[in-house]
Amino acid sequence: MLRVVSLALLLLGGAACQRALTPEEDRARALDIVRARASVAEREGCPAEVVPERQAKSGDFSTYCDKRLSWCAHQCFESDVTACYGLAIVLQEDKRTAEWAEPLFYRSCALGLMSGCTNRAAGLQILPQPDDTVLACTARTYEKTCSRGDPWGCSMHGLDLVQGKSLARDLKKARNVLGRSCKFGPEDPACQAARKLLSQLDAYEKQQGQQPDPK
Repeated sequence: MLRVVSLALLLLGGAACQRALTPEEDRARALDIVRARASVAEREGCPAEVVPERQAKSGDFSTYCDKRLSWCAHQCFESDVTACYGLAIVLQEDKRTAEWAEPLFYRSCALGLMSGCTNRAAGLQILPQPDDTVLACTARTYEKTCSRGDPWGCSMHGLDLVQGKSLARDLKKARNVLGRSCKFGPEDPACQAARKLLSQLDAYEKQQGQQPDPK
């Protein structure tokens, strides 16, 4: 018994003496985990294929990964949706690591977070030259996340309906969709984007109404 206790104390002492990671080392380790474990689907797949039927419960993304990015990376691949999305936000804010936010948004989408689906679609849409397949994917994603109550999904779906590129142009439907972007109040960026687009629609339709009918 004494030998077992002594060994346990030795192990605990060794763990206690481990040096804490610096913020740079912690970030580097987190990136190593994401690079090693992100699947091909998470890096390249269309989020529309994994949009969940219901939103998963999640924690506070803004603070969840504070000073523990490598822990968050590990937790993400243990199916912690808050860790995936929280780490994605941190990585997205630095252009040196922003590309690795994308598979994490996809993973958070597959785990049940609508905002993760919308964000991954937005990442695909801003590729240098998104082709028709990519644009069709993003349009389907926004339509699905909007139907499940994601405000940014509705703002982006409304924009697609106004532009008429990925979907048939439908201004009436766009107004209805954009009216669902203010779930979290008028100060929410998704709501503000929708209201700006609605104002532009108002101006456009007013201008069209003032023009004489073609003969």
